[in-house]
Amino acid sequence: PIIFIIILALIMILGFIGNLIFNRTQIPSIVWLLLFGLFIGFLFDMQGFDIRNIISNQIISGFFGAIAIVIILFDGGINTDLHQLFKGAPRGLLLTVSGFCLSLISTMLIVIALAASNVLPVSLNDGMIIGLFLGAVVAGTSSPIVIPLAYRLKNLQEKTKMISSIESILTDPLCIVVVFALYYMVFVAGEFNLVLGFGNLAKTFSVGIVLGIVLGFAWLPIMSKVRKEQFSYILTLAVVFLVYSFTVMIVGSSEGGEGAGAIACLMFGLVLGNGKKVLKMIEYEGRSYQMDDETKQFHGLTSFVIRTFFFVYLGMIVAFQEAQFIFIGIIILIGLFAVRYIAIFITTYRGNFELDDRQTMLVLMPRGLAAAILAIKFGDDFVNKYISGFDGFFKDVAFVIILGTAIITTIGVSIICHYENKKNNQKENKVV
Repeated sequence: PIIFIIILALIMILGFIGNLIFNRTQIPSIVWLLLFGLFIGFLFDMQGFDIRNIISNQIISGFFGAIAIVIILFDGGINTDLHQLFKGAPRGLLLTVSGFCLSLISTMLIVIALAASNVLPVSLNDGMIIGLFLGAVVAGTSSPIVIPLAYRLKNLQEKTKMISSIESILTDPLCIVVVFALYYMVFVAGEFNLVLGFGNLAKTFSVGIVLGIVLGFAWLPIMSKVRKEQFSYILTLAVVFLVYSFTVMIVGSSEGGEGAGAIACLMFGLVLGNGKKVLKMIEYEGRSYQMDDETKQFHGLTSFVIRTFFFVYLGMIVAFQEAQFIFIGIIILIGLFAVRYIAIFITTYRGNFELDDRQTMLVLMPRGLAAAILAIKFGDDFVNKYISGFDGFFKDVAFVIILGTAIITTIGVSIICHYENKKNNQKENKVV
């Protein structure tokens, strides 16, 4: 127990220090948290203690995975400005769709090529399914990293900041529901049928959106009445979990209910975080309700704690039993970077974007908590069905991609900041 308490304390300290470093240097805390988790796992291995089998238990990882999904999407919803979302929607949606689809397709093609060259011992058809799942896992960018970085770069156009923010906000739920749709096709329906998958996806989105909005409107006045009570924000968090659970039960867990629950949490948070704007849109002339800053701060803290522990958790369960997992992760990482360039070109075409803006959007591609959750929550099921014996494949590959994209973002933003400062100094010298 003492060892685990010490590790718990170190994770908290590292989370704080990592956030401090991020605020000062733009180096995402993901880098330190993943490496720390990897180091802890290595220490336990040295002591002959099999920590991975204990903490990667399906029940444990499934439970914490569900909690993390609820927290991350609800926090994303309450911190999204609805006005700014609509303002940058066209090109933001274009980057979201093009970036997601190209990442998904490139990952699938790479996995199929690996299957064809016998690097992965699977048929081409199974390779396609594995590639689609892995592509859906790593196709989204991380809003807790992208949004602060985008708004810290002073020379960026406002539309660039908003486009990057919209992409990072929307890709998390998109990744989650697409993975759930694939899981439904493979493990519930028992056949890979795109019509069936798209139908399930449409149902998941529509039910989640409707229930999230309806329950959000229902909770707004109640939240306003209890907001002055001590610890009232705990009540809102409890209701978020109930919204998720209720939606899952309505749809059915085997029918993609968890995906619908995730969308419901996002929409629930969006309504609560934009109460005044939403009520104004429907021309409600009564009392305006909106989540207060103290409650937002509490949920931001909760999200921070969940992110901190989950990245360390991912690092701890990564085994790297096969060197080829690292090799595959690097190849996919290169592919993701290449298609990112295409997505940025499509998004910025005839949009009067400066070179700095296009370069910044290119490197703002960090993968985050959603990728970690999905790889841990569903990876083992796909391994057992399609590539038995490749234990830890999805977790190890996801680890490489999450760490690699964080490093690309860090280096890219640092270089852009350097040239921004250089340009500003040159302008100041000319004025003098």
